[in-house]
Amino acid sequence: MLAAGGCKEGYLDINKNPNAATTSSADLVLPAALNGTTNLLTHNEIGHFWAGHWSPSGSVSGFNPEKTYDLPGNFRTAIWTSSYDNLSDYDYIEKSATAAKQQAYIGIAKVMKAYIFQRLVDTYGNVPYTEALQGPANLRPKYDNGQAIYDDLVKQLEAAVVALKAPITAENPSPAATDIVFKGDLTKWVKFANTLKMRILIRQSNIAAKQDAIKSGIAKAVADGGFLGVNENALVQPGFLKTAGKQNPFYETYGFTAAGTIAGNKEFYTNADFFIKALTSTNDPRLERYATRNNANQWQGVPFGEGSDPYLYAKTSGFGPAILKSFDQPQVLMQSAESFFLQAEAVQRGYLTGGDAKTLYNAGVLESFKFLEVPSAATAVNTYLSQEVPNVNFDSSTDKLQAIITQKWTALGAFGGFEAWTEFRRTGFPKVPLSTRAMGTKHVARFLYPSQELGTNEANVKAQGTINQFDTKLFWMK
Repeated sequence: MLAAGGCKEGYLDINKNPNAATTSSADLVLPAALNGTTNLLTHNEIGHFWAGHWSPSGSVSGFNPEKTYDLPGNFRTAIWTSSYDNLSDYDYIEKSATAAKQQAYIGIAKVMKAYIFQRLVDTYGNVPYTEALQGPANLRPKYDNGQAIYDDLVKQLEAAVVALKAPITAENPSPAATDIVFKGDLTKWVKFANTLKMRILIRQSNIAAKQDAIKSGIAKAVADGGFLGVNENALVQPGFLKTAGKQNPFYETYGFTAAGTIAGNKEFYTNADFFIKALTSTNDPRLERYATRNNANQWQGVPFGEGSDPYLYAKTSGFGPAILKSFDQPQVLMQSAESFFLQAEAVQRGYLTGGDAKTLYNAGVLESFKFLEVPSAATAVNTYLSQEVPNVNFDSSTDKLQAIITQKWTALGAFGGFEAWTEFRRTGFPKVPLSTRAMGTKHVARFLYPSQELGTNEANVKAQGTINQFDTKLFWMK
């Protein structure tokens, strides 16, 4: 069952080791690599659990490590293995495109490598970076410091922007035919790169020594083309089919088979009590899109950690129509709503000048409403935001940063679980309760290194010291 939440194989698969390929090119590898990135459902799922969005229902047993926070060495190893596998694809694209002087492909590969490496750092801290992706040439790569990786990712994204702005020529062809995200719109790729760069910079908001670098980095991003804007969601759409193994893997894992029957995992997952109550308490119309009423026509979430008969799937509020929309719904890399919330935080913290935090905040909520297809979104969002309720109405929110992060958390409620959990670890917002079965009084701060990595790269793993999932904090945490 848990394997279904990992990297779904079959559709658009490519070689496990593209460095060993003999007849491939950047344009042939790119769509499979992009599709592979969004197929990595494992990190999204655990993020939703620990961010307070989702919970296993009472119709399934297990999930003991998730509920107790007692993490074994083989816990969710697909985050590590599939990420490096996917990174090898983008590394191949970058090297192949460099040899062919195809700047557009170089830029896209750099953006996606930064996207995945940030997630690895945000999961494990120090990870192989400068010596990674060398295949048999280096089977025991050293681990780089997480802060140093972050610093280089900013540089790589700036280099990506330069490459993406290169004129399209016969030598530097448009990737339109193989770009399953922006269909060759390199201006949007530039905005995505800048938004990802802003995410990396703002993640370091707790580090006093980084304040000037954050400001200058964001200012450069503005000058270099700005950020994802209205209706500019970064979505992956390879052309899903109503065929087994070729549907949207999120839909096929958590929803329905190609034959229209309930997927084997569908009734194992439902909405958490914390999420349901957060939305009902603020009259949030997105609730009707995120969730369904139970068999008693009531809103009922599951307190994370609970299970058994009182919380059988039919007795809870399962995933709603915006979550399980259709077999061909796109996969999400980043919502435009997140871009606006990042900009709102940047203004509120004084990192970004020339903007208005309230306007950006309201725009982020509207983008979320539109993305979830809330009926009459423009009218509905005005009604919602006019409530004099903290963390809804910006003016009524004493803690503006808490309001921004809380609304981002709501917007990430089904397609951005890992990011929501990561922002909770950075800010403490919203105040997600501990699992009812937690083995202590602390939330998980990070993952442990996979046991298989300890078995194959023991010296470099042990060089990281004694790691504890609660107390060994990542460099950007308080």
